[in-house]
Amino acid sequence: MLTRDRALRPTPALDPPPTVRDLCPGYRIARWDSPASLSADRRERLHMILRGLAARAFGADHSAYWHARIEGGFFDRVTSLALILDHGGVPVGWGGYHRLRLDGRPALYLDATGVVPAHRRTGLTSALMTHFLTREIRTRPLRGMDVVMRTRHPAVYAGWLHGLGPHRVFPNTRRALPARVRRVAAEAADWLGDGPGLDPDTLVVRDAYRVFEGDVYGVRPRSGHSDIDDLFARTVGPKDALMVVAHLDAAALARCALARAARSRVRRMPALGGRPRRGGAAPVHPDTADLLTAARP
Repeated sequence: MLTRDRALRPTPALDPPPTVRDLCPGYRIARWDSPASLSADRRERLHMILRGLAARAFGADHSAYWHARIEGGFFDRVTSLALILDHGGVPVGWGGYHRLRLDGRPALYLDATGVVPAHRRTGLTSALMTHFLTREIRTRPLRGMDVVMRTRHPAVYAGWLHGLGPHRVFPNTRRALPARVRRVAAEAADWLGDGPGLDPDTLVVRDAYRVFEGDVYGVRPRSGHSDIDDLFARTVGPKDALMVVAHLDAAALARCALARAARSRVRRMPALGGRPRRGGAAPVHPDTADLLTAARP
C-alpha cells in the first residue's frame, strides 16, 4: 500500500515532448533535450526515421551503423537530438550533440548530422549548428568551449575552417597542432572508442567507420576547394575520418551567425519551403505525428 507521501508525489512524465521552433525560412526544428527519458516505442520510431534519413542523405545503407549505435545506448548518451522539419512537418534532416569535459574544460561533441539531397543548399546544416551552439555558448560566453566532430566530408571541414579561421580550427596546414588540441582530440577519440586509431600528428582516425559494411557515401564527397579535396583524398581512407577540434566563443559565434544571415538573404527560398512560419503549432505529418504530441513551442 502506498504511503501518503508517495501517493502525493507527482508521477514522472513519460516521453517528454520535443521543443519545436522556427529554424530558418520554411523549416522548423523538433529538439529532444532528454532523449534518455524516451520510451522504447518512441526510440524505435526515431531510430526508423534516422535510419531512413541517413540512407537518403548519404546515398548508402547505414542500417548497420544505426543499429550498432542504438544497441550501444545512443539515446541514453546523447545530450540533445533534433529533427529538421519542412513546412509540412516532414523530417528532412537531423543532428545532435553530447556535452563532455575534455582536457578539464567544457566541450561539445557534434554527433552525426545530415540533410536529404532535395533540401541541401538552403543553409540547414549551418542553421542547425548555430542553433545548437548558441544554446550552449550562452551559458559560458566569455570562456567559450571546444567543439569536436569526426567527419570524412571535406565540405564540413572546409566550412568550419573558412568560417572560424586557422587560428581556431585544427588540424590545418598553417599552424602546428597545439599540445592542448592534441589532448582534446585524444580524449575525444578515447570517449568514442577510437583511441588506438588516432594519428596524433594529423588527427586522422583510422577505420573510424569500421561498422559500415559498405561505403559511407554513395559518391565520394567534395568541397569545391581543390587543396582540401586533395588533402582528404590523400590522407583520409574509405573508412577513416578527420577529428576536427575548433574553439568557439560568443564573439566568434556572432560573426558566423552574421555571415550566415547575409548568405541567407541572397539565397532563394526553397520551392518547398513556402513562407516562413512564426509561432503556432507545428504541422502534423504521419511520419512524426506520434512523436510531436504536446510539443512545446
